[in-house]
Amino acid sequence: MAHRLKLTTICFVAAATLCLSACSGGGATSQPTPQTPSGGSSGPVSAPPSVTGTADDFRTKEYQANWGLEAIGAADAYAQGYSGKGVTIGIVDYNFDFSSPEVNFSAASAGENPAYRAIYEAQIGQGATSTPHGQAVAVIAAGVKNDVDTHGVAFGATVLGIDFFSGVNAYQTSQNGVLYTVSDPWTYAVQHGARVINKSFGYDEGDVIANPPQVSQRYVLDDSTNAVAAGALLVASAGNNSGSEPSLSNLDALDQLQANGLLSSGNGAMLIVGAVDQNNQIADFSDKAGDGIAKNYYLVAPGVRVVAPWVTDTDGAGLYYLNGTSFSAPHVSGAAALLFERWPTLTARQVANILLDTATDLGVAGVDNVYGHGLLNVAAALKPVGASAIAVRSGQKPQVPVTQTGLRFGAAFGDVPGLKASLKHTMILDSYHRDFQIDTSGMVSTSDPAMNILARMDARADWRASALTLGPGTMSYVVNLDKRLTPERALMGEAGENLGPKVSASFEFTGSYAGSKWAIGTGRSLTDALARTPVDDPVAGRFSLTGASDPVLPTGQGAYLLTGKRLGEDTDLWVGAAIASVSGEKNHPVRALQGDSRTLSVAARLVHYLGIGQFGTELGLTRESDSVLGSRSAGGFALSGGADTAWLTVDGNAWLGDGFSLSARLTGTATRAASAASSLFAGTGTIYGTSFSLIAAKEGALAHNDSLSLSLYQPLRVERAVSHYVTGTGLNPDTGDVLFRSRRVSLAPSGRELAVEAAYSLTLDGWLMEANLGHRFDAGHIAGLQDTLMMLGLSRRF
Repeated sequence: MAHRLKLTTICFVAAATLCLSACSGGGATSQPTPQTPSGGSSGPVSAPPSVTGTADDFRTKEYQANWGLEAIGAADAYAQGYSGKGVTIGIVDYNFDFSSPEVNFSAASAGENPAYRAIYEAQIGQGATSTPHGQAVAVIAAGVKNDVDTHGVAFGATVLGIDFFSGVNAYQTSQNGVLYTVSDPWTYAVQHGARVINKSFGYDEGDVIANPPQVSQRYVLDDSTNAVAAGALLVASAGNNSGSEPSLSNLDALDQLQANGLLSSGNGAMLIVGAVDQNNQIADFSDKAGDGIAKNYYLVAPGVRVVAPWVTDTDGAGLYYLNGTSFSAPHVSGAAALLFERWPTLTARQVANILLDTATDLGVAGVDNVYGHGLLNVAAALKPVGASAIAVRSGQKPQVPVTQTGLRFGAAFGDVPGLKASLKHTMILDSYHRDFQIDTSGMVSTSDPAMNILARMDARADWRASALTLGPGTMSYVVNLDKRLTPERALMGEAGENLGPKVSASFEFTGSYAGSKWAIGTGRSLTDALARTPVDDPVAGRFSLTGASDPVLPTGQGAYLLTGKRLGEDTDLWVGAAIASVSGEKNHPVRALQGDSRTLSVAARLVHYLGIGQFGTELGLTRESDSVLGSRSAGGFALSGGADTAWLTVDGNAWLGDGFSLSARLTGTATRAASAASSLFAGTGTIYGTSFSLIAAKEGALAHNDSLSLSLYQPLRVERAVSHYVTGTGLNPDTGDVLFRSRRVSLAPSGRELAVEAAYSLTLDGWLMEANLGHRFDAGHIAGLQDTLMMLGLSRRF
């Protein structure tokens, strides 16, 4: 048959003792010219399409027939795969068409019982309406998506239609000589699986029948708050009397819930829904939120010119424009079904609060007396609400705040591509314990692969050094005074940070006692101290742009204590311990990563002197208090509360005559990180790393007072690091507990940095000229990343 679009104002207000044939309030009625239907002719219903794709894929002609779907952001929910499938919406109304292919009605749906209708019509003295009010409400809430006419908010949901005159769960009682048949559709709906129950009728002050007929039997419905007591979400239309607050039936229900202690506690809940037009303005017929408690449970939804099936005497059956809060309420009921599908363990109270919390604020900011919490927003309701937490395996409901979670890897780990790929799907929990899979790879930072040339140049600049003999011992010191604003710093945007002086210092006291040597110092690494490089010229003969002569481990520069003894004529043994701190990131958003971390190191170095050079072996152990090879972590990304790293270094220097020398160093590390509590990382196996350097040098290469060197260098690189990564995959539909899956994730970098460098220096008349040119392959241990470094320097000491 041909379908027609007609505008009619539909409102329905009735009490158990009031007439179902009259519409109270609701605004003016107009009759526009019939228009082309938005869906086409009735025909065979095709199977619903699969729920996949983008939001635009769901903005079909059928979808656009009802502007309310787009107004509440329904397409965003569909694009995520949610349609209300598996959820039952109870609708207590009248005049359903259970044979209609446009609604997936439950087999437990209950139609009209003519006997009860007859009793009711006798008690009110007039006939009840025959308009398809219940069918229209059902289509708006859950009309199927089949490219015919229009579809509902939760087009995959099942509707449990319960006619007002069905008499379900009926019992009888007598009062003042009248036999009452009391039907309880509310508990019936819950008993048959309804999580949300829609109610589009009620009563107001002006709806009382002054002189009702005297009858011996009456038919009434039990209190709608039974739905809330049974744990369901009761969604009630606000009313169509243009009132400053919701209808009296809604206010009475709230009072009853408050008296029973169910308004603010228990699993059930109640929402009151007003109507807005396409401009998000409150409809002139809609009852408003009011100044009482009702506004705390009130929101609005499309209720003006809503398209749904209807029947009129003039134009018959078809699609019509409908007005009324009766048609705003099912938008909310459908939205609730989407949430129940996505998170079946949510209670009705949680769903109600989510819909209120995520509503789009309208009118006066905050909860106001017109719009209450504002406009229903399905898209926002499916996003995290409140403070979010990383889902970690720790207790029944793990909570590790996202704001306290962070991970910054040290340089040895490079870009950790394996971990970053895994973190693209990380479960978080919002304040309602709802699970979301989000991309958290951006919360993991890695060391900047770019070489800080200015910092390395600072190691050469403005140092003043000396050595003093103090009785049996010697004090050597270096004081670095940096209070310059150099052109290169200005170009780097450091002017504001470098106008004040910067002072750094290295001190060392040395002496001997009972045939042993000792040293106490501060300002350099334990490895440098054990190598006995001169403290008063810390970069002499070993300056490198690429870092070929730097200490291998990121242990920091601190205080140390050494003791050494000569073993025979050509072997020295040095043993030492050091305490140092490694600076945190002062501006890191995670507070735990801002502070400094401490390291405690002990090591022994054996040096054997040969005729043409020396051979050394260093064995050590360093303990990091809250880092792993310089990596800092916290919260749900905590790798460990600390780590122990053992290292073995073998090095040698050979002087080959005629100014030629060759030096080599090879280091292997093994790190054990303790398991962290409340973290995605359930444990990390032994982390193995390597580093090596090879330097060939020629003194007097072009002149008697110059030096040329070539170096090949690999900074410390993690060769193997496997962590057990335990992430949430979903919630147990019965208990709400997080379901976890464990996998092995590599923390190794994608590349291997190899740096080659040529360095030349020439001393002439007190001036030092330097030139360094280096190139790094897989810079920062990142595959394919390359950079070239160059420095030219001219300096003179005064």
